[in-house]
Amino acid sequence: MKTKILLAVAAIFALSLFTNSFAQMERMKMREQMRDRIEEKLNLTDSQKAKIEELRVNHQKKMIDLKANLEKKEVELRALRKSDKLNRSDLLKLTKEISEIKNSMAVEMANHHMDIYELLDNNQKQIWRDMKPERGMREGKGFRMHKHCGKD
Repeated sequence: MKTKILLAVAAIFALSLFTNSFAQMERMKMREQMRDRIEEKLNLTDSQKAKIEELRVNHQKKMIDLKANLEKKEVELRALRKSDKLNRSDLLKLTKEISEIKNSMAVEMANHHMDIYELLDNNQKQIWRDMKPERGMREGKGFRMHKHCGKD
């Protein structure tokens, strides 16, 4: 009986891992399709595509570091909240550190968008401004394709 229960739990766990992995692959595929549509609408030159890809790689590296720091601080915050040593000073300090990291991520995203925007010619800039936010993109955020992942 215990073996059957363990097998059922293992099967459910494996299925949930597969489902999450599949969903992540689908999101990545959608981002790539969206990126292709945007490049097509903007009619980017090969030179622009190469520069944007270089910017994208550098941006992803920065965002990975920021996201890792954010996650570490969030773990510290959860641990502090469960701790017998919870106090106002430590809680506020961690809360401010988390806010600063989130702010850095937002500034990095805005800089990345402007770096791309500044590579465009006037016609492309007009197309960029006229494009309505597509699925997964927010008004006023340029071509943000996902939240805090740094993978545009």
